[in-house]
Amino acid sequence: MANDGLGQNAVALVPSLISAGISVAFFQGGGLFYFLFLVPLGVLAYVSGTKAAWIACAIAFIGNILAFLAVQFYDNSAVDWIVFVWKCGSVGLVLVLWTWITSPPFQRQGFSTVNRLVVSGAVVFILFLIDIFRIDYSMFLQQMETSVKNAFDFTMESGIANVDLSAINVRDVVDRTISFILNGAGLAVMMLFFAVSRQASIFLAQIVKSTKKQRGLVDYHVEGWFVWLLVFALLGAVFFRRVGIPAIEVITWNIVTVCLFLYTAQGLGIVFYYLSKTARSTMTRLFQIVLIVMIIITPVINLIAWGGMLVVGIAENWVLLRNEPPHSKSIM
Repeated sequence: MANDGLGQNAVALVPSLISAGISVAFFQGGGLFYFLFLVPLGVLAYVSGTKAAWIACAIAFIGNILAFLAVQFYDNSAVDWIVFVWKCGSVGLVLVLWTWITSPPFQRQGFSTVNRLVVSGAVVFILFLIDIFRIDYSMFLQQMETSVKNAFDFTMESGIANVDLSAINVRDVVDRTISFILNGAGLAVMMLFFAVSRQASIFLAQIVKSTKKQRGLVDYHVEGWFVWLLVFALLGAVFFRRVGIPAIEVITWNIVTVCLFLYTAQGLGIVFYYLSKTARSTMTRLFQIVLIVMIIITPVINLIAWGGMLVVGIAENWVLLRNEPPHSKSIM
């Protein structure tokens, strides 16, 4: 009986080992796969449950540590233990946040997946900022300038743009880019990274196994007071920009970004609510998926669609657009 129990536990570990192994391979391999390293763990979470997800998280963490060490020994270079601990800690924290998003060990009433996406994105964005200022900032600026200059050169040589980009001040472009990243763009990218990874995981999990359908955003509502937070944060961002207090301006713009993310999620939930009412057949659902993908990848159209979802999401503060009561405490 004891042997049977051990055998069952060993078999149960196999999916976690496979998912963690693929995740480590994606992360260490770089390239496009680098941005997909969370997806195998997400698929496992939605197929096999919470316990398997957290086991895979621990295995992936250990696997990345061993991979970092292997690279150092293969290059026959001395290990910078401060950098090593920072890299391992950062990867470990990202893995824990991701597993918390997909398989929270406990459900707090009213704390939805969207909220976990926001918190996780903010934490990783802070890690990104610390990583920038941990190194020589002047070296970081130099690397940015080199990247921008190479991009300009490639654009002109390939004929993509019929303009002379050599006259543009590269340092000015770098400064504007850094300002754009600090004032909300960086946080938005981090939140979207987790959100897209989650949706990809759910999609693949439903292919691998007939999992329970996630209502998700259909039931998501933003608390009513967030609209006033958005208004005052916008006014604050404009005010602190005019008076020249960049530190507080950065904070206010990031608050605006969080509010816009939440209201976009609410608007998307309204769209999904009405799509779920019309999706009576597999062909209808397939057509809806193709249409959504086409909107996402089409320039200008995707911006118009995002603006529409944002307006609809904010409008639900005053207009009941779904039969469900607004600002419910449902868990996504």
